[in-house]
Amino acid sequence: MHYLLALVAMVVLASPFGVVEGRAVDDSNGLVVEISVAVDRTFEAVLVRPFSSYEELPPTALTPVDANTWSGFVRFPTAEDWSFVLDGFEGGGETFRSAAVTLTEIGVDPVVVDGDPTPVRGRAIDTATWWLIGGIVAAVAAVAVLAWWTFGLGEPRAETSQEITDGEVADE
Repeated sequence: MHYLLALVAMVVLASPFGVVEGRAVDDSNGLVVEISVAVDRTFEAVLVRPFSSYEELPPTALTPVDANTWSGFVRFPTAEDWSFVLDGFEGGGETFRSAAVTLTEIGVDPVVVDGDPTPVRGRAIDTATWWLIGGIVAAVAAVAVLAWWTFGLGEPRAETSQEITDGEVADE
């Protein structure tokens, strides 16, 4: 019976990716899934790119098991049914991307995942986003300093050399 369930849970992707399988390894702090994929090309690297409707996670590199199989552990922040694509990179620079699949489609037990990912308020912003926010703040500050310096808003205005006395203009 277990073999039948495993056979039904496999997903076959279009060439150059073949059978993709997954199994949950740990769900105590998020979800760790072991993913393996069969390939019919020689790749320099194979990446798993997890995503949901709300966010994209950093890619995880798989390691070659043999000439036709890549495998690795991917950590997800929550135990939900995340989607992912596979990217294969050949030595000549050509890149192949698979169709999107979900964790339950590749064989992760539906009891382990809670359903589709949902936005979580407490989820931290990744470090790349903090660098972007810092860069924007620095750029706005630089433009403000440039405007202040250009328009002379920081220097007192020079007084005119003329005084008005009794309706007449006199030079000092």
